[in-house]
Amino acid sequence: MSSTIPTYSVAERDRRWGLANRLMEERGLDALIVYGDREGAYPAFYAPDAWFTNERPGSIVIFPKGEEPIVVVFISTVIEDHIQAGYTGHRSWISPENMYVGKMGTNVVEIIEDRGLDSCTFGIVGLEPYPPYFFDGVIPYNTWKAILDDLPKARFEPVGADFLNRIAAKSDEEIAVLKWSAEIGEKMCEAMRAAARPGAGEHEIYAVALDTAARNVGYTGQILLGSGPEFVGWGPPAWLYRPEAPPIIQEGDVVLSEVFASFGLLETQHQPAIGVGNIHSDFEDAAALARASYEAGVKALKAGAVFGDVVEAMRAPIREAACWQVHPLVHSLTPYTMIGAGEHVVDLPEVARYGKVLPLPTMGVDRVLESGMVFALEPNCGIGRRMVNLGGTVLVGESGGIELNSNSTRLMRA
Repeated sequence: MSSTIPTYSVAERDRRWGLANRLMEERGLDALIVYGDREGAYPAFYAPDAWFTNERPGSIVIFPKGEEPIVVVFISTVIEDHIQAGYTGHRSWISPENMYVGKMGTNVVEIIEDRGLDSCTFGIVGLEPYPPYFFDGVIPYNTWKAILDDLPKARFEPVGADFLNRIAAKSDEEIAVLKWSAEIGEKMCEAMRAAARPGAGEHEIYAVALDTAARNVGYTGQILLGSGPEFVGWGPPAWLYRPEAPPIIQEGDVVLSEVFASFGLLETQHQPAIGVGNIHSDFEDAAALARASYEAGVKALKAGAVFGDVVEAMRAPIREAACWQVHPLVHSLTPYTMIGAGEHVVDLPEVARYGKVLPLPTMGVDRVLESGMVFALEPNCGIGRRMVNLGGTVLVGESGGIELNSNSTRLMRA
């Protein structure tokens, strides 16, 4: 792992602001309004505001074309942190006079009126769906209603999808940050493998992953984790949201996890599947199918390819097998705009007892890939009640995918 922690330069700021100005120019917009989700969730699942500011997420950005962005933060401690950053020599992208406290629609309206922007045409980032977290958009009803009601002369146009597509291909500085995240994730997966021994509790495996992230100058807000001689679920460990004892690992169990390693708000995803001792042959077969799907995906992730062809390439190795998928096979990262599902998602007989079960849809199949786009390859295959998920983070390259991690892309052994 590099000893030099990556940071962003003023040139990166100018690249980002220039991209936003080109969007406004091409769409005939005077300004953008960009909504960022609260920082208390990992620290934010939806943070285009921080892309503009390089500050704490959880703000509303008002970006007049050709000017410096205006940032409306949610609490005064963000201002205090901005002051503190100046004491330690950090060169902020946002000047003090363009930072306000009060993340409410009425306050946004007041700022827009004070700046003489109340008759502008605004592009809005935050109204459109953003699966898997915000199927109806992210802007709260009261915030958006206040903006609409109190700015009758303004015009508004949703541009979130267009904006997110434009920022999908990462710069060299962003790729350096992603590589740092990937190194952290690799170390987290290895720590989990070492901890997955008979007699250990799931919480101990979880704990070493959290510790490893922090010790390597990164973070993770959640880890998906499950274990057992059979396992069909996928999500955070149940003992995080329901009062119950964590399972104890036994010989023959498989520990399944999804690790979210982050640094600087750029996330990599890792899919460790850890076999503890001698495991059932169904797990071995499922792992072989998932690995074949992974390899097909890496090969297909090249500039100029169409995302739908990547999805088809990953489906092909598992199509004829009698298996099902617990979640999508592949999706884009930072941002989530392309999702490729398998053909037998949630295909369990027990599903017939439930109400309408809508699997996560395949999205973005017509998108042409560009070098520097980021994808989580997470092929998964369930045979009966035994499921394996493996994979990692891959960049789109000129002639194929560029893998950022390796240990979780095969069945790991404990």
